[in-house]
Amino acid sequence: MDAWSSDPIPPQYLRTATPLVRQGAAVFQAKQCRNCHSLGGHGGDRGPALDTLATRMTEDQMIRQVLQGGGNMPAYGKNLSPVETTALVSFLKTLHPANQRPAVDASQQQAQEFEAPSALEAKR
Repeated sequence: MDAWSSDPIPPQYLRTATPLVRQGAAVFQAKQCRNCHSLGGHGGDRGPALDTLATRMTEDQMIRQVLQGGGNMPAYGKNLSPVETTALVSFLKTLHPANQRPAVDASQQQAQEFEAPSALEAKR
């Protein structure tokens, strides 16, 4: 399908979804994101396919892209409430193959690695 998809989100994206992720999928559907983006090979092709989005964008990058737009994507900052944005990004963070880890902000990863030994020492 090239665009203007009213097809529901493919079930494989929701089988193990939390309530917040399901809410984000509902926002994704209601805001017609699939008019421009495809999932599971269905949807628009104006924007990139989102099946592996979480492997190439961190949570912060997704939030910025949704709110500010960029490239061909319009900004949705004025069209989404903070709750909708949080839910939508929670759904987008799940879009990665099962055998691949999602993208991580290098500074956050380094901070977590630095804190991990301290947490272990505190338990001793």
